[in-house]
Amino acid sequence: MMNRFSLALLFVPFSLFAAEADTDLFNTLTDDINTITKTAKDQRANIDYLPYIMTVFEGEELSRAGASSLKEALSLAAGVNIASDNLSLFNPVIRGSNPVAYGQSKLIVDGVEVNDLFFDGYTAYLTMPIDMIKRIEIVRGPGSYSDGHWGYAGSIIVTTYKKEPDTDKNSRWFTSAGTHNTYKAGASYAMRENDFAFAADLYTVHDNLSLPYGQDGLSNNLLGVANAPLSRSGNAPSSTDATMFSFSLAKGDFFSDGRISSYRHGSGGGINYALATGEDHYNIDQWQLRAGVHYNVEDFTGTFQASIVQDSFISHQLLAPEGLQFPSLNPPTTLVTYVNGFYGEHEAIIRTYRVNNTLSGSVMGGEATFGIGKSWSSVTSEKTITTDRDSGTGMTDYSTILPFFSPNGSINNLTTYLTYEKVLSSSLCGYASLTVDKRNDLSAQVDPRAALLYTLDPDNLIKLSISHAHRNPSWQEMYTLNNRARWGNPNLVPETVMAYETQLIHRFEVDHSLSVNFFQLNNEDQIYPQYNSTFLRYEYINGSKSKIRGFEAEWRKRYDETSFYGAFTHIWAEDGQGATLPNAPSNTARGFITHTLDTNWYGSLAGRWQSATPRASTDPRSDMKSIGIIDTSIGYKLPKFQSEVQLTAKNLFDKNEFYPSPTNTYDGDYPSSGRTFLLTFRGTF
Repeated sequence: MMNRFSLALLFVPFSLFAAEADTDLFNTLTDDINTITKTAKDQRANIDYLPYIMTVFEGEELSRAGASSLKEALSLAAGVNIASDNLSLFNPVIRGSNPVAYGQSKLIVDGVEVNDLFFDGYTAYLTMPIDMIKRIEIVRGPGSYSDGHWGYAGSIIVTTYKKEPDTDKNSRWFTSAGTHNTYKAGASYAMRENDFAFAADLYTVHDNLSLPYGQDGLSNNLLGVANAPLSRSGNAPSSTDATMFSFSLAKGDFFSDGRISSYRHGSGGGINYALATGEDHYNIDQWQLRAGVHYNVEDFTGTFQASIVQDSFISHQLLAPEGLQFPSLNPPTTLVTYVNGFYGEHEAIIRTYRVNNTLSGSVMGGEATFGIGKSWSSVTSEKTITTDRDSGTGMTDYSTILPFFSPNGSINNLTTYLTYEKVLSSSLCGYASLTVDKRNDLSAQVDPRAALLYTLDPDNLIKLSISHAHRNPSWQEMYTLNNRARWGNPNLVPETVMAYETQLIHRFEVDHSLSVNFFQLNNEDQIYPQYNSTFLRYEYINGSKSKIRGFEAEWRKRYDETSFYGAFTHIWAEDGQGATLPNAPSNTARGFITHTLDTNWYGSLAGRWQSATPRASTDPRSDMKSIGIIDTSIGYKLPKFQSEVQLTAKNLFDKNEFYPSPTNTYDGDYPSSGRTFLLTFRGTF
């Protein structure tokens, strides 16, 4: 449906030359154009004419620029910063919008939303190798042009080679090796015969990363004054083991697809802000299966689909060091010393069932889509086994009396949406949508969006939009229990945002453009963890407001042999009390240059910079320093073998990059890896 809209918009600038043409001819051409189905590759070429603030990268140009994963690719995009936490869960933050909440953006891979239910994030997918990705489309601001997916701060749409294979090459492969015993490997395959299609891809990622941390949260009395001397610092396990397999098949109007994702990571800063050691780790695993059918009702086309998704979270780690002293459970007046430390095994599984239906067609000269969906999520199993709380030795099952997730938690959602788009005149196009979302016993959230696209002339375009959006609280924000670092609150209400956006686009020529967009985001009821000094724990609350205003500029130029991309973002951000919004740098810059040296050799230079990152007003530490990172790569093509080899250096000058830690947890901030090297072989067959 959105493809048809992009073609109608593409027609607009050319129609200016036909202003005196017969109106019937214009209407006929518009109707014809709106019935043509465009491929996503065509959509990429006409991205300026979609009613969103967007950045689009091809996977090939990102790999040449030195990006080796989805996470690294996103760090090159305008307005996107990467945040992290004590467990090294990563969170793309768009325009500074609430860095401590994972569900601010939605990730859609091959048309399927993949945010996990526990955190509403997608850390596991950020390791996806760039060699699996054909295209990344980043929508900044509320909304998404993938039907039924509505991002709060933005949406990220990933299309893999499995979904869209090259016309002449159906299969691809790659393998990589590098610093920290890193290795990656993967392949994709696609075939089509008449009305039958099948595709699959598989990859694995591994490293043995270990990172240095400063004094942990015990130094700030998170486990009581008596245990403060047990605070530790030093290297902590931050390794990654990730494997993902997906498939899709279609026969006529029937389709089915599935995905299995396994992600294991070292516990880094520890689940309770106590430094992890040895084999401490957590797993975020997910599998999903979907099936559906396309159908026609008179002049309307519809799609019905049903799916099942299972998310699991597993944590095996030392929660507090040797010598910890804590009151026993029975009686609570007895002080127990944990000679070997306090160890915990936590496991939970959530299963979600979904059904939805969409219907699209022409209505009053425009294109309309109506969708309705229902989902049911509940805990299928929960396990909490820790060191015995009365003796301080041995392991005891506390799943019933001290669960780490509420075993009775459940989420039921009913969502309906309507979109409508129309060419209003030879220079004006309009778009409108309305989403109504009802979760559990919360009030229904009503989110309207309207956008206009005005073509001044063939080289200049203006976009205007106003949107209201919400983000429902995640499972961990509502149902986490018995965890001092994050305690849930089932009474949370959704975050909301009112967004005002405008963009000016100037095209110097087909592959040379400059865009500037201005935005204002008014956020209400933002969810964040607040420290409760009485219970010595961080509890999720609604209570944060923010106003974020700013502008972004993007410049892109492509020659036959050289490609340039540059972006700059500036924001003025303040909280509800008028203080500077913490954890959001005011200025960021991104860019890369790729150059083909000859028929075989190519190289690139990429960089990113951000200004100082302010702290919360209650944080006595000074602001985080500004930092700039430079990457470079060089590659050589082997046409005889339909392959190439590439060497990439990340963080070339070995800068110390950190992610901000909350107040009164770690004395320092969360570390990241320094300079690394990666050697990649890739090819087609």
